[in-house]
Amino acid sequence: MPPARHAATACALALALGPLATAPSAQGRPKVKFHQDWARHPSARYAALSAERCREALVRRKIAFEPVRRAPGVLAPVRLTQGVGGVLYRTAEPAHRRADNPNDVFDCRLALALSDFSRILRVHDIGEVLMFSAWRPPSPMWPEGKLATRHPGGLAIDIYRFVKKRAGDGFAEEWLDVERDFVGRRGAPVCGEGAGKPASRGAARKGASSPPADAAARELRSIVCEAADQHIFTSILTPNYDRAHRNHLHLEVTPDVQWQLVR
Repeated sequence: MPPARHAATACALALALGPLATAPSAQGRPKVKFHQDWARHPSARYAALSAERCREALVRRKIAFEPVRRAPGVLAPVRLTQGVGGVLYRTAEPAHRRADNPNDVFDCRLALALSDFSRILRVHDIGEVLMFSAWRPPSPMWPEGKLATRHPGGLAIDIYRFVKKRAGDGFAEEWLDVERDFVGRRGAPVCGEGAGKPASRGAARKGASSPPADAAARELRSIVCEAADQHIFTSILTPNYDRAHRNHLHLEVTPDVQWQLVR
């Protein structure tokens, strides 16, 4: 999807997501799951950090980063100059352009969550994650000093591809693509009771090194549900959520809430 079109879709989605914490679904079921022990979850602990304490945590974890001088809406903006926990998170922009690309800026608290997520990804032999964006700058009229949430706050990442193997510096030989491989059903549960097995598309994808489509779908579902079980993110939105998410996973850290959303 072209970046401008994706950003427009995401902005509309952000407005639609506003009331999720309280609004019931069309079927009368709550859209979020509340947790009594929410404060112990990684997503809640990271979201509560100050900018200084968050950057100190990055240093303790030996995560290479550069502070970003100005990023309206973001508490502690950083660029991740290397991999996080052995996994590189980046847009598809060339390296020399990523150094100035706003979509490659993260809030420090999201970076901590990604370092936990990397432990899951390494088990699946994933070394690189391609994203549409992390931070999306808010309107030029955004009030100075006011913090934002989701993408305008640098607290969400939209992932469209997980790269499992590369031949040197060349093209990826094997990867999981969300739009191609998730094989979900809109409105269906993603994890837990009622989720069932991902649908199968039967035959193997083209290419000798590509696993069968249903194996790729199972692996993507496993990655999502492991992250959900560990409460690394507050919100996880998949192609099962709506058409706007058909081609990516939305992973988010949300301050000051006591719930988790996995759709």
